[in-house]
Amino acid sequence: MLWLAGLTVPAVAEMPALAPETKSWSVDGDFARKAADETPRTRARMNLSGAACAPTRPRFASCLIVNDEKKYAQFFSVKDRRLAPGAVIRLVGKDVKGDPDAEGAAFADRFFYVIGSHGRPRHGDGAGRARFVVLRFPVDARGRPAFPVSEEEPTGVETSSRLGEAMREAAGLGAFYDQPLDHNGVNIEGIAVKDGRMHLGFRGPSVDGEGFILSVDADAVFTSDKPLAPKVTRLPLGRTTGIRDLAAVRDGLIVLTGPVNEQAVAPALWHWSDRTGAVTPLGTLTPPKNLPADAKAETVLVLRDAPKQPLRLLIMYDGAENGAPTEYRVKR
Repeated sequence: MLWLAGLTVPAVAEMPALAPETKSWSVDGDFARKAADETPRTRARMNLSGAACAPTRPRFASCLIVNDEKKYAQFFSVKDRRLAPGAVIRLVGKDVKGDPDAEGAAFADRFFYVIGSHGRPRHGDGAGRARFVVLRFPVDARGRPAFPVSEEEPTGVETSSRLGEAMREAAGLGAFYDQPLDHNGVNIEGIAVKDGRMHLGFRGPSVDGEGFILSVDADAVFTSDKPLAPKVTRLPLGRTTGIRDLAAVRDGLIVLTGPVNEQAVAPALWHWSDRTGAVTPLGTLTPPKNLPADAKAETVLVLRDAPKQPLRLLIMYDGAENGAPTEYRVKR
């Protein structure tokens, strides 16, 4: 058992198992197939790593999905358990060395956000520092960008590299900043923006069975003279367990966890109250049938968040064709 603020928190092995819903999901066609920069080994649809939707009418008419090997993201919509890929949007210029290693997406207050991993690559020194950024762009009430979308140039996309300063000085995180993930280095994989705060979930480091969330003023990230007001929260998630995604809900955040590297750690869901700090285990994920052995649960998309009702969550898997979208119903 793990302990937090006087509460007993069960280890992952003791959490209830969450089975997929019986009704299956599908994708109309494929996510981004840009012939100029795709090979069978680096297909964007095999490396999906984060998604978010704007609160449109009808619902889910404007969503964004990112992948961790490309310089672009892609819009999509959701209807009747089907995901329909749409326009591609360039995030960084072609002349930028490396890609953002985009690991998560969020939506709040008219902006889509995309987080780079801020992690040192497994090989080399991270030349170009392309992954040490967070990006955002505005959309209108229909969830459409307030500028002409381009596949070739990052028109209308705002970029910030301010998060590095907060991580270097953050208690418990600073010592791991700019270290390789294989050495428990800093690596962001989740982002959620709620009530003016940007919450960042770290795949690594994992220290003494605890994972990390760094919260900062969301507007300050893109305003150079405004204090970031950083706050670090340590969550008792288990040994070698990190955060793979975050998603905002009415009463806090959903936290998706998994192994820091390739450890035998089952993917699991938790609820974290950003107001009280309370952590509640929700359950471990039973993967869908025929999932590739090396696929990892890396995306949480909230389908329903209604009072006194189970959460409906769509989980997508990095390493599976088009993310193998799978629905789970989860009691709070």
